[in-house]
Parts: sequence; C-alpha cells; structure tokens
Amino acid sequence: MKSAWKAVLLLAIMAILVLFALGLNNDPHAIPSPLINRAAPDIVALDLAGEPIRLADQRGKWVLVNFWGSWCVSCVAEHPYLIELARKTRDRTDFTIMGVDFKDTEQGARQFLARHGDPGYRHAFDPNQKIAIDWGVYGAPESYLLDPNGRIRLKQTGPLYPGWFEQVALPLIQAPLTQTEKGAP
Repeated sequence: MKSAWKAVLLLAIMAILVLFALGLNNDPHAIPSPLINRAAPDIVALDLAGEPIRLADQRGKWVLVNFWGSWCVSCVAEHPYLIELARKTRDRTDFTIMGVDFKDTEQGARQFLARHGDPGYRHAFDPNQKIAIDWGVYGAPESYLLDPNGRIRLKQTGPLYPGWFEQVALPLIQAPLTQTEKGAP
C-alpha cells in the first residue's frame, strides 16, 4: 500500500514539474489578439491637429499602428525608436506609421511630443478609447502591423525596440503574400 502511495505521489510531482517546465516557454507579456490575419477595424478620427484621419486611406501600404499615451512610462522609452524608425522609413512608399493617442488629453499629447520629439507621422486622437476598444488594446504601448490589404499580421505588446523593424516587420514585408492574403479583407 505504501508503495502505491509513493508511486502516486511521484507521478503527481512529475506532472507538476512537467507543467512548470512547459510554462517556462511561455512569454507572460504576450497577449494574443483574435484579430491576427483579420481585417483591421478602420480608424476614423481627428488627428492631434484637428484634421480628419482615416486608416483606410493607407490601403496598399504596410502600416504600423502604434497605440500610446502621454501617461505611459513605457511609451517614453519606446519613443526614441519610433522617431528613428520614422526617419529610416520616410522614403519607403510601401510602409507608413500611424499613432493612436488614447485615454489622454490633447494638451498631454502635445506636451509629450514637444518634450520627447515629434516623429513626423500623424496621430489619431482617441480620448474615450473607442478605437483602442475596437482593436482590443490592453495597455500602452501596443503596436499592430497591417499588410497592404488592411489585415493585421502581427501584434507587439510593449515597447518596440531597436532592430524590431529589421528583425520582425521587414521579413513579413519582404515575404510574398499568399493567395489568401492577396484577397480582399
């Protein structure tokens, strides 16, 4: 009887260790999006200059949509890279960046850009988080890469980092679209 209990206890311990080991391979910061490979919700808003901005106007290009806020500490850390990325990709005709300033005030957003630098691309203003909710944004910063058909191809939770474009985005941009991806969203 004692040996049966020992065997059950040993199996239970081994099962716990296996589950623990499997959990070590998971990124606790990765929050999957159900929108991957689906049409991105359109963004229709005013930008920080009060001018209309619409995501659908960017069809035919790869678009990086970056959700941020002046209240976000990680957005401050990410911002120099976004300025560099905007500068490096300025002459690309197949790629653009759009910011979405959410859960913020216009004054806070303007002060953020004045203090940390204006990256030179437009930012939709989303003070009530309507756009962020439509996209399933959990926090800031979050970025989404859209293909030329407006499909979300990947989601980056947390700050973008030096080399992200070359290591993560560029391989997708350079890969030929499949027949399914070429179709209408």
